[in-house]
Amino acid sequence: MTRHTLLASTVLFGLLGAPATAGTLYVFGDSLSDDGNLFALIHQPPAPYYQGRFSNGPVWVEYLPGLTGLGFSSATDYAYGGAYTGNLTVNGVNYLGNVEEYNATTNTVTNYNLPSISTEITNFAAAGGHFTSTDVVTLWGGANNYFLYAQLAQANPANAASYVASGVTTTISQLTTDVGSLIGLGAQTLIVPNLPNLGVTPNFNTTPQGIALGSAFSTNHDTYLPIEMATLHQSTGANIIVLNTEQLLNNVIANPATYGFTNVTQACTAVLACVTGTTAQQNQYLFWDSVHPTTHAQNIIAQYAAESLIGFQNLTIPAQLGTSVVTGFTGLLDQRLSALSAGATGASYTLGGMNANAPLPDRHWSLFLSETGSFGAQSTQGQDAGFTSSQETTTLGLEDHLSPATVAGLAVGYATATASPKTAGSVHDDALEFGLYGAYTGPAFYVRLSGVVGENWYKTQTPAYLGGSVTGKPAGLSIAFQGAAGYAYHLTPALSAGPELGLIYSHVGLNGYTETGDALLTQQVIAQTDQQLDATAGLRVSWAGNLAGWQLTPYALLGAELPLAGRNGSFTSVFTSSPLVPLTSRYPGQQTAWAIYQAGTSVALGQNLSAQAEITGSAFRAAGNNVSLSGALTWRF
Repeated sequence: MTRHTLLASTVLFGLLGAPATAGTLYVFGDSLSDDGNLFALIHQPPAPYYQGRFSNGPVWVEYLPGLTGLGFSSATDYAYGGAYTGNLTVNGVNYLGNVEEYNATTNTVTNYNLPSISTEITNFAAAGGHFTSTDVVTLWGGANNYFLYAQLAQANPANAASYVASGVTTTISQLTTDVGSLIGLGAQTLIVPNLPNLGVTPNFNTTPQGIALGSAFSTNHDTYLPIEMATLHQSTGANIIVLNTEQLLNNVIANPATYGFTNVTQACTAVLACVTGTTAQQNQYLFWDSVHPTTHAQNIIAQYAAESLIGFQNLTIPAQLGTSVVTGFTGLLDQRLSALSAGATGASYTLGGMNANAPLPDRHWSLFLSETGSFGAQSTQGQDAGFTSSQETTTLGLEDHLSPATVAGLAVGYATATASPKTAGSVHDDALEFGLYGAYTGPAFYVRLSGVVGENWYKTQTPAYLGGSVTGKPAGLSIAFQGAAGYAYHLTPALSAGPELGLIYSHVGLNGYTETGDALLTQQVIAQTDQQLDATAGLRVSWAGNLAGWQLTPYALLGAELPLAGRNGSFTSVFTSSPLVPLTSRYPGQQTAWAIYQAGTSVALGQNLSAQAEITGSAFRAAGNNVSLSGALTWRF
């Protein structure tokens, strides 16, 4: 069995962009999520329960932050052991609390008016509580309602079916209201587990009647919960991940050794050798008491929740990576045209200077071969995972110099790019790209145009608890156009400078796909499109001359890039283990303008051969920066 930890930060990432803005984990629910609130109130549950938890160790929400990077403290856990989903009235009796304490000295019973889940939320709101777009909110409840209804049904078996129906109707209605209230307070990403099969817990599994009754409650609950959560998503846009703990528990019981258990039927607290044993011995049991899991089982639930959240957060990365690849190729071609305008006789993967006084050689054709490498970072925005990326592209191009002022060309490139999410997993893109490009360079005015179409093959991987990974293999088409125009003022015969304006457009599409791997974690993702349009403006400076016997054309550009449109798109997905509940992924929103820079040089190695080297990148970009290094050779014939 494997344990997943957060990726370590690197010095390079620190230079490229700000670290991910980790949200906070907020917790509402009952004893499955209570990290000591009930114990602080009435000192229950006592030892051998672990520090007031309803287990022999931490509960699942305490493991979850270490697996996701979310912030968490006891101050953000509002769950109370014994909590009903809301105000529970059955047969005219209002059950105000769920814990009774007997005082042997006074021979009295005290019924504590514990907060329900709806009260937890009301108190949170009354204290000014609200959520941000990066926060994750969990709500797990309903079992306490069914324990009460089960007692009533066992006392009156003839009305058992009626108690099941009314219990599920009330519970689902209250949970839906609770989740809606959290969304109203700003929650955009929620984790709402369904209920495991109560019939297999030690509280019910000792008789056929008990198994049937417990199973009836949880089966009906798990039928209607996703329907209501889907309705909430459609009306509010909030994403609600419904963890299928029913399927998880069934998997554990069917394959206990795989998950590290030797006993999946008895409560550890009912077995002297277990309850007095070490934590490791206790953790061989699935159940700590008659209804609560051991801390080992709690950790499994946390792993499931973390990997579900990570898998969802990573869905926008392939299209973002594809955008980087296709715009990188149009940028390469634009840079190639710049180098040619500056008088380069060779190929360039970086942009060259602009100097109209440096005439093109009188050869009609040129062939260039270039190699480039780039790396960058994208910060976390909302629930879109941030990532670092690297890219390598090999390009071969053929150009026709139609006149001393005009050139046109055709290029083919092969790119490989990899993104490493800041949480876990990876995304890889192989792209085959074809480009057309051309430029006109007059005495002062110039214009450059390039267009690219590419076929992309992606591979996404996110971790699975039992080892291996969940894998997706989407494919898609990408297109991009880039244009620039400027005016060069010739300050000297060799030195020119002037303003330049440009536009960059990209359109990246992914076909729909379904992941393979752990059935609890696989997602079905519909087709998606990511578009964006940016404008650029800057000052270009170039020089052409002789230095130490070498013919050089160094150049530089300093400017800004501004997003004009796009990145407002979205697409939907579902977890195949909860197919009724759609989730909506949204591409990162618009950013303010950021700085861009380019610097490089071409050097003549002979009459027909030249070499180029360049660095380009961005700076002060809120979402993260990128840097590209490239080199090329060109042969004119």
